[in-house]
Amino acid sequence: MRILAALEISLLAALLGCGCSDESGVPGTSTVTVDIGGSGGLGDMGGAGGGVSTAGAGGTGGDGGQTGGPCPADMVVAGDSCIDRYEAPNVAGADPLAMQTAYDGETWCAERGKRLCSDVEWNRACEGNSGTTYPYGDSYVAHRCNDDQVWIPPDWEVLATWPAEAAQQEAAALYQADPSGFRDECRSEDGVHDLTGNVAEWVARTLPNSTNYDHVMKGCYWAGCFGGTSPNCSFVNPAHPGGFRSYEAGFRCCQDLSAE
Repeated sequence: MRILAALEISLLAALLGCGCSDESGVPGTSTVTVDIGGSGGLGDMGGAGGGVSTAGAGGTGGDGGQTGGPCPADMVVAGDSCIDRYEAPNVAGADPLAMQTAYDGETWCAERGKRLCSDVEWNRACEGNSGTTYPYGDSYVAHRCNDDQVWIPPDWEVLATWPAEAAQQEAAALYQADPSGFRDECRSEDGVHDLTGNVAEWVARTLPNSTNYDHVMKGCYWAGCFGGTSPNCSFVNPAHPGGFRSYEAGFRCCQDLSAE
């Protein structure tokens, strides 16, 4: 029921205009919550579309905000940058956006005075000052994050018709993300939630890899990492260009630290 409600909200948000993206890649045409932005290809990482709960305004997170600090209240300091506490729409308890492309993320963040995180910023937020392997420590803990759901084979032909109604329904059926912050212990030492698991996150690439596309995906998603690796801070999926849309891919935003 929550997924269907989220999907309905997504469709309403789509009327306002936004963008989407994903990790396996399903084409689309511009919206916002379960956004319909950009076009994408079909892919191998399992991406899923599905829903979010409150898109539109960037939202404020929990964990007590940093009013008067170097970052807005819905962000935390992580190294030399501010980063959203939660996956977009960055609202505690909201369903994270999925079916997003990297370009959807760039647009969504820019509309809120932010930008898509870089791979280096994302890594720092996940590893913390201590340089841990996982956001919560150096040892993998099962069920700590939403990263071990049973994979549901997607119907790529249907998803490729996005944003057709059948594709919306398929994406909703595949969606297995938790509401943001639902697993409180899936949090970095800086207070950033759901960096591994839940939805995969698009970031701007600055580090070299096998494809050197402008964007890569970080954090894996609710069914783990492509290839079976435990969802960790260093894992990167470089297989898809930024216009790739899939059912499991979302993003979060970053921002420079305030000069003050």
